[in-house]
Amino acid sequence: MHIRHLGLARLDGAPGVTTGLLAPGTDPEEVRVDVAVLDAGSSLPRHPAGRDQSFYVVAGTGQVAGADDVPTDVGPGDLVTWDAGEQHTTWATTALTAVIVQRRRA
Repeated sequence: MHIRHLGLARLDGAPGVTTGLLAPGTDPEEVRVDVAVLDAGSSLPRHPAGRDQSFYVVAGTGQVAGADDVPTDVGPGDLVTWDAGEQHTTWATTALTAVIVQRRRA
């Protein structure tokens, strides 16, 4: 067993958002797993997904939008997916914690 403290770092360009790498990429699938903590009222600004992305809400509430830019409420247990290249945004209504899994297509 290995236990380590996950240091979270502020995300440039997204005030109130911190992230930490849970698992680095691996070959051949090149999977990356991060945790994101958004302060209430903060957001991840609109940007294209660099890879296929799954966003699992662990705690808190917020809204997400995809390419259509239509906000949809999310909360604990919700899983949101975006395809690589899809524009998307996330807003935190309350403090929100999510696990983000990103995978490059083979």
